[in-house]
Amino acid sequence: MRKYRNDILLIIGLVLLAVLGVILYFALQQKDNLIVRIYYDKDLVEEISISEEKELFVHDVVILIKNKEVYVQSSICKDQICVHQGKIKSAGQTITCLPQRVFIQIEGSGVDVGV
Repeated sequence: MRKYRNDILLIIGLVLLAVLGVILYFALQQKDNLIVRIYYDKDLVEEISISEEKELFVHDVVILIKNKEVYVQSSICKDQICVHQGKIKSAGQTITCLPQRVFIQIEGSGVDVGV
């Protein structure tokens, strides 16, 4: 019985260590210097800090930067996938509207995505 108790304690310890690692990873991310880059047809259209609040219109796509989050409010495309992608707020996250050829990307030192 003692052998199983030690195994359980080891598993609990490893799980707690993993949870602590995830918490530290997200807590130590720098979110102040993130840059939102908006591209239209592979050309950089706008580069703005995520801290600013702004409404942008890029080829019939309405992009909102508000509360350190970026999202597509509306688009004239048929399927509205870019609108339904939701809000992004961390480095490495993207929103893409293929029919309108608009690509939104957050870049900065918050996360190294390795791409």
